[in-house]
Amino acid sequence: MGKFFSSDVVLKVISVLVALVLWLYVMNEQNPQVTYVIRDVPVQLKDLDDSRLALKDPSQNYFVDVKVRARRSIITELKPEDIVAEVNLRGRIEGENTVPINVSVPPNVELLDFSPKEIVVVLEAVIEEQIPVYVEVKGVPAEGFAAKTPLATPQAVLVRGPRTLVNSLRGAVVEADVTGKNSMVIATLPVRVVDAKGNEQKGVTYRPDTVEVRIPIVPIATVVIKPDIRGNPKEGFLVKEVKVEPSVVMITGSSDALRGINEIYTEPINISGFSHNVSVEAKLQMPRGIQPFDEALNKVRVLVEIEKTNSRSLSFTSEDISFRNLSAGLKAIPEDKEFMLTVLGPESIINRVDKNSIKIYADASGLEEGEYILRIKADAPEPYQIIKIEPDTVKVTIQGP
Repeated sequence: MGKFFSSDVVLKVISVLVALVLWLYVMNEQNPQVTYVIRDVPVQLKDLDDSRLALKDPSQNYFVDVKVRARRSIITELKPEDIVAEVNLRGRIEGENTVPINVSVPPNVELLDFSPKEIVVVLEAVIEEQIPVYVEVKGVPAEGFAAKTPLATPQAVLVRGPRTLVNSLRGAVVEADVTGKNSMVIATLPVRVVDAKGNEQKGVTYRPDTVEVRIPIVPIATVVIKPDIRGNPKEGFLVKEVKVEPSVVMITGSSDALRGINEIYTEPINISGFSHNVSVEAKLQMPRGIQPFDEALNKVRVLVEIEKTNSRSLSFTSEDISFRNLSAGLKAIPEDKEFMLTVLGPESIINRVDKNSIKIYADASGLEEGEYILRIKADAPEPYQIIKIEPDTVKVTIQGP
């Protein structure tokens, strides 16, 4: 037995030692220890009291480069997420905090170094603040209808987050579509919180995250504003022009009440005895059941331009006279004659008027064939007035076909 032990065991021990040496040789030659730098390992922020503090810039990320040593086969499989880098933010305060980074590596990997060793984390106090809700109305209602001022319930949301972010907010926005609508729009819509540039802010929380929106959709009509001018200027003066700002108004009411309304008058404006311009704010006289679509628009500015008068004489002939209401198949032949027409108008523009801007006519209604003496009439555009026509009659022969 001693002989067996001495020969067999020794051989086994020698075989194991040889195998171990060969394994060490192979490992060192084929899979040696190598040093490697794992870059951009994300740093995790731990234990922040988020009921009191928050990152001033939640989008900021921190990274560390880690130097390690391990077998080549391990290093080739090593990724940044296999390494844990973290900082502890427990007990930190508002403002800049310089905190050390702690790094741990997987088993069979040796940590040699890492950089940086610490980072600066800027913290801000968490605050809560109410911001108003704004309803953005999209689309166009049905023809003949318009959307009035929307109402949101609630009218504000409570926002919570870092002080800088909360203070940068303009409000909470909801979008409501009224395309093709002809009655009240009621909808529960999601809220977006936006900054002064209209960009949505994701770094805060808020409640509620939906609001109820009501948008009245009402019948409308756009009508002309007519100033109710009373009296006459001082003798020797006349109204050159009347300007209204705005010149039209959008009105609302029931569809029946709006039907047939083409104009809205102002309250009376008395210009009696004036020889200079008159500028006044005048209230609109709304018919029963009608109101301005814009409730704030209940007055308009009326400017009455008053100017000294002057006259101008214009000559015309029988050929310039038209004959109104002449029976079909008949024609009127006036005697060949000259006439003189005197026009009164504002001194500054009296020279602009000529016979082409004046309608000269005689009324031939009910006349049959024969000779007639007809009165000559004339219509002048505002602000001109016809003073006289000499002579003011014309002899006319009505002939048949």
